[in-house]
Amino acid sequence: MDFKIARQGGAVIVKIIKFTIMSQKHLIFSPSNWSRIAILWQRLQQSFRLMVGVPDYETYLKHMQTHHPDLTPMDAKTFYRHCIDARYPSSGGNMKKCPC
Repeated sequence: MDFKIARQGGAVIVKIIKFTIMSQKHLIFSPSNWSRIAILWQRLQQSFRLMVGVPDYETYLKHMQTHHPDLTPMDAKTFYRHCIDARYPSSGGNMKKCPC
């Protein structure tokens, strides 16, 4: 992919975000909508993480609390390490699959 196209694509995304914010100022900057914006931001983060193959830790915690209340859930660092190891297994320090 040509780097110029990638930069132009990034510029287009920035322009779309800027246009959206400028056209919806009365909704975005209203204190009554801040909780909605926070939820939207969390869901966008979750979507981007899932797009690159990183599961959501909060969803894992909710699942463990609902379905396995007797078990202690992993902490965030251990959870992400488990997910990476499950996706890119390596035994003896050798990578079997390239993470690229």
